[in-house]
Amino acid sequence: MTPAPPWLLLDVGNTAIKWRLTQADCLLTPGGAVTDVEALLPVVENQPWSAVGISSVAGERAHQALVEALGFRQAAPLRVAVSEASSMGVCNSYAVPGEMGVDRWLAMLAAHCLHEGAVCVIDAGTAITLDLLTADGAHLGGYILPGADLMSRALTHATGRINAALLDPPTWAPGNSTTQCVSAGAWRSALGAVQSVLADFPDHRPLLTGGGADALIELGLVAETNPDLVFEGLRLWLSQKLDDEAH
Repeated sequence: MTPAPPWLLLDVGNTAIKWRLTQADCLLTPGGAVTDVEALLPVVENQPWSAVGISSVAGERAHQALVEALGFRQAAPLRVAVSEASSMGVCNSYAVPGEMGVDRWLAMLAAHCLHEGAVCVIDAGTAITLDLLTADGAHLGGYILPGADLMSRALTHATGRINAALLDPPTWAPGNSTTQCVSAGAWRSALGAVQSVLADFPDHRPLLTGGGADALIELGLVAETNPDLVFEGLRLWLSQKLDDEAH
């Protein structure tokens, strides 16, 4: 029997669109990342897919352009994930669940489904988010702080004599130039904030994902890394969505 074509998963962030093919029970490798919809379409349009799952924190215009472009190219079910009050055993603490970034929600779904016990989900991207989940899936709440790169750019834009838009390699040693000082301060701030949360919640196992994960590990953060946590959550969500619709 010929296996069904895989699903196409898209994680649309603030600075890139990441894509991945998946079966219902596991992610397929490799995927890729592009900067915008125009760059994405030539990459994925020759890939066979039987459904599309989208996680998007981009603006409405970029999001709609992506949905329309994909729908035009293949007639396949296209589902856009949203943050919900509860799903797959996870209960959202937000009074208005839709206000939570869907990438955070999907990462929590994956963390709860794939790991036992209480966890702290850390997504180190443009912003760093931390979300605390109990063993039974209750979301205690979370934190959002600027990532190291965002801190550096904020200093550059808001001050007249600091020009350090590009970070040096991750370090928290004292700097010997303004650029080094800004870089070290940004990384120390980011790492210190994460460590502070973990110190207050020692029973929550840290699960780390996002583009800045390797840098935080290099600086000494002790955490289990899973670069595919959002994709895993999107895969689980889409699988349940399509199964519910089939029944």
